Amino acid sequence: MEFNINALPQLESVVSQFAATIILFLILKHFLFKPVTEFLNKRKEGIAKDLDDAKKDKEQSQKLREEYEIKIQDAKKEGQGIIEAAKKRGEELRENIILEANNEAKDIINKAQKQIETEREKAIHHLKTEVVAIAMMAASKVIDKNLDENAHKTLINQFINEVGEGTWQN
Repeated sequence: MEFNINALPQLESVVSQFAATIILFLILKHFLFKPVTEFLNKRKEGIAKDLDDAKKDKEQSQKLREEYEIKIQDAKKEGQGIIEAAKKRGEELRENIILEANNEAKDIINKAQKQIETEREKAIHHLKTEVVAIAMMAASKVIDKNLDENAHKTLINQFINEVGEGTWQN
């Protein structure tokens, strides 16, 4: 059993392997390098486009967010304005109701005072009539003269006028 150990490779073998490697490289370059390069370039362009689209979407969403925040602030201001207007309207209604109630109360008081005055005048008139009747009866008993009723009333009315109406109104 003999073993032959060569420390250096054989030249034919190295050249044939080198030639096979170059041929394999050229075949692969011709059939695979171009398609792989095109695929990688398309992939690179797609990724760049996706990044640009993402950036645009982010910018657009930021703009929309700002617009919505402005709209929310405007809605809050509008809501506050509506609340203030409702408060103002409620205050005006309250004041109108109080004013109407005061006016109605004044009208009721005025009507009551007029009615009291009317009743007072009726009572004074009734008292005058009663006093006239009583005075006529007393006068007819005191005076035995037979005066007619109109003459008696005239005498009593003159007496009342002389005494004054101010005492009857007190």
